[in-house]
Amino acid sequence: MTQVEESGTVTADSLMSRLQTEAERASDIRRAGTLTRLAEACDEITSGIAYKRAKSAKQDPEFFNPNFVKLNSRIIEAYVRFRARLDKGETEWTGPVASTIRGDKDLMTYVKLRDAERTHSHKSKRPTPQSRRIDEIIDRIDNIHDQAILREVLAKAREAKRQLSIMVDALRKHPEIDVDALREGRHSPRKIDGPQPQSVISADDTKTIRKVVARLRDNDELEEFDLIYRSGRVKMGVGAGLDLIFPEEMKLLERLAGLGATS
Repeated sequence: MTQVEESGTVTADSLMSRLQTEAERASDIRRAGTLTRLAEACDEITSGIAYKRAKSAKQDPEFFNPNFVKLNSRIIEAYVRFRARLDKGETEWTGPVASTIRGDKDLMTYVKLRDAERTHSHKSKRPTPQSRRIDEIIDRIDNIHDQAILREVLAKAREAKRQLSIMVDALRKHPEIDVDALREGRHSPRKIDGPQPQSVISADDTKTIRKVVARLRDNDELEEFDLIYRSGRVKMGVGAGLDLIFPEEMKLLERLAGLGATS
């Protein structure tokens, strides 16, 4: 263990430092290479360098768009294969692939920590008393893998709340939509007196909403969040099976995107 891990605080950097030290002590060159490429892949995806590389190579860069990408084993494998194609021949970018990451508890923990820390960094730099208390509680858990799982769940919840706020703010720009009624389960449109305002949704906004809808319908994407798209709704794939997005909300997003509703 590193000094940071011994103190009870586990970060992606401290975990990677320990794994690299173990690989060096065992003279495991293959393991060391896997760790180096994994860290570099995470760095480039989250920093936007991957996006710029894809754009320069005249490939669709949106797959690596740092504003929307979810850091997981699938996106890392996609980046590894992309780097191998760029080398056009012999390459060191032979891994890690998704199955290798998922089959290695330490590698999976590292990826989860990187994603959780990335989401956490979007928050205010001055933590609230509640967030500090939560961090203290998690730090007291002995198992670093359990810590990573809890931090990932919290990061997902914070990101879901952030995205919900963005959607609510966007919907409030449409006076014909009673957002408060919608959140309470009442869906009747609001009557507007006088001339109707022009839509504030631009062509670029429509493209963005279509991407959101596409991801919400894609069960492969949702699987990474333990969610599932079924019967027009996005819901928990396990446990209580609670709904995150209701059918009427999906239909609204589909209408705003100019898409036909599907079940």
